[in-house]
Amino acid sequence: MNELSFQLPAALLFCGLATGGVLLWCGLALRRRGIPRRRMTIILALRFIFFFALVLLVSRPVWTSPDPEEQTRKQIVLLVDQSESMSVLEGSTSRYQQALDFARETFLPMVDQTTLQVQPFLFAESTEAVDGTALASATPTGQTTNLGQAIVQSIVTADPPPLAVVALSDGILTKTQDHNRAISVAVNRQVPIISVGFGSESGGRVIGIQDINAPSIVEPEQKFKISANIRATGEALPKCEVLLLRDGQLVDRRRIDSFDGPRTWNETFEAVAETDGVHTYEIKLMPPADESVVISNSQMTTAVRSVSSKEIRVLYVQGGLTWDYKFVHIAMSKDPTIRLTGLSRTSNASRFFESVQSDVDVINGFPNTLDKLSEFRVVVLSNLRPGDLTTNQQELLAKYCGELGGGVLMIGGQQTFNASWRDSRLEDLLPVEFAVLSNNRGAPNFAVEVTPNALKHPVFQISDDVSTSEAWQNLPMFTNRAIVEDVKAGAEVWLESESGAGHPVLMASQRYGNGLASVICMQNFWRWRLARTSDPRHYDRFWQQLFRYLADAGQNAVTLNIVDTAPAPGDEIEVLIEQPAATRTGTASENKTTAAKEARLTIVGPDQSEVLNLNVTIEPGRPTSTRFLATESGMYNASLQLNDGSLLASRDIQVREIAAELVSTSRKMELLRQFAAVTGGVAMEVEKTDVLLDALSRYLHPEEEFETKRTYMLPAGMNAWILGLLLGCLSLDWLFRKRWQML
Repeated sequence: MNELSFQLPAALLFCGLATGGVLLWCGLALRRRGIPRRRMTIILALRFIFFFALVLLVSRPVWTSPDPEEQTRKQIVLLVDQSESMSVLEGSTSRYQQALDFARETFLPMVDQTTLQVQPFLFAESTEAVDGTALASATPTGQTTNLGQAIVQSIVTADPPPLAVVALSDGILTKTQDHNRAISVAVNRQVPIISVGFGSESGGRVIGIQDINAPSIVEPEQKFKISANIRATGEALPKCEVLLLRDGQLVDRRRIDSFDGPRTWNETFEAVAETDGVHTYEIKLMPPADESVVISNSQMTTAVRSVSSKEIRVLYVQGGLTWDYKFVHIAMSKDPTIRLTGLSRTSNASRFFESVQSDVDVINGFPNTLDKLSEFRVVVLSNLRPGDLTTNQQELLAKYCGELGGGVLMIGGQQTFNASWRDSRLEDLLPVEFAVLSNNRGAPNFAVEVTPNALKHPVFQISDDVSTSEAWQNLPMFTNRAIVEDVKAGAEVWLESESGAGHPVLMASQRYGNGLASVICMQNFWRWRLARTSDPRHYDRFWQQLFRYLADAGQNAVTLNIVDTAPAPGDEIEVLIEQPAATRTGTASENKTTAAKEARLTIVGPDQSEVLNLNVTIEPGRPTSTRFLATESGMYNASLQLNDGSLLASRDIQVREIAAELVSTSRKMELLRQFAAVTGGVAMEVEKTDVLLDALSRYLHPEEEFETKRTYMLPAGMNAWILGLLLGCLSLDWLFRKRWQML
């Protein structure tokens, strides 16, 4: 049966009294003016109707239509916290296991004595309905805890609403944005929240490795430092050991005395680089004798490339047999410290086959892992078309150059520097931008001009008999020049053409991360060695010095390391900028590269917004540090550039939300008690067994069955008729007063 009710019944009384007072005042005012009684009655009647309609609208009238079907609540929702903080050991058992034991041994037997049914849910950052098997086999690995979302989802998906929601948690709730909504839903549907708190007030004891730092490239027999950031929480943490392993073999160990947390520190080892190759260094945290201490992350590894300056291995990859490789090979044969390996494409398949020289390390073609590629100090890409390098191979080259400090050189002409390379990973690496229209057929011969910067560079000091500029004047004319769009900011141009279309660059270089990337934009550079006017020794010496320059790129590289703090949201992260001091005396140009220089450090957040942008001074052998605030989780990128735009170093910094779960591991009952107080439930620690059982019994064995009566409400009064009545009353009032000259 439909009934008219008011959502604000008090408004009827107060607004009715106010309306009566207003009408009485209007009547007295009209009477003082001598208005005839009939006219005064008409005016007051119109105003009474107007104000009465307003009072009804203010009281929010609704039509209520109760559903005749009544449903009895027969379900209990069981929410079990699956976040990582529940993995903390309390005694010899984790909190999650304690929650399962409580549900299995205490809660479910009480429910079995009733006609109620239990619907279990697992919750952390999300909520999932599960069965008993999934509940028992789950592991507490959730990144965050969102109890509010779990309450909302468990209530709104049940029809009728559950009799109660029972939450088993330690109260460490790292996501609180859904709490108000959860309280509103629980109150409106009359669902009490019952919470059982697990854990101890002092908190569990957790220790783990957060990050590891080491140089990417070192010299054999050279000493270097490798360190790990370690974080610990809890009280009375026992003694433990931290090990340093190289390729699985123990190198060093440190004993950490007992202490009280929370604490974050940097454990640093000194190691001696082994022979050439990539070695895996691992810092491992040994579990203490006390099994109640949780090891959140027991080990982390990093790769360190050991490269000897006594032998330089060069991988020369060519899209087909070329004269360039032949004459470069002749030049290298005169230098026993440079070992050249050639790979040539012999078919249209995307695979390179070894040619010219036997080398078992590349018998299967282009190296497919960073470890194998790192055995070479320089990689040359000669006469390669866009289809010759896969996306994975390009990504491998970028990591090889940027992270391991390798040298990359690309050689080619019109066909090699193809527009299809645009926006590729390889283009990011190189110092030039590929042109949209790179075909330059019929272009005239061109002469090579050496830039002033090149004349001062040690790579171009090719003669001891004549001056550098005179030695470079004897080059012949060349053909088949590659067309590029532009040179990137910060790149150093060494050779240019005196004629031809497009940008005149013929040779350029730039630093990319820890390494160097260069280009030679002509396909027949080998003609230099056969020219009658040139000296073949100059050609040979140029290539030997170029390979040495590219190979030494990582030796004095600037590195970005993270120290002191663990990468957790809300922490200040310290960035350490380091460049090793020069180990040998070179020419004035070489020493200039190791002098103090100004650079700009930029840190970009996960949303690509700029977090930090400041100028820093880099001085070899003297580290510089700065800090930035990580306000949210995600991947941050730190990049260091010279003022001319050239990239010195870059590093990704992973800030993980997981740290929030273990920053403080003590049990927190405040929010759980708030849920209980507002919804008419109860929140209690699990160790208060007797009181807890009595409280649960009251909810599981109510004196009367709780029935759900669903009622549908339809707003009344806000329609065209009421609005027309109000407008009509106002209009008639104005017309009568105008007609009777009362205005």
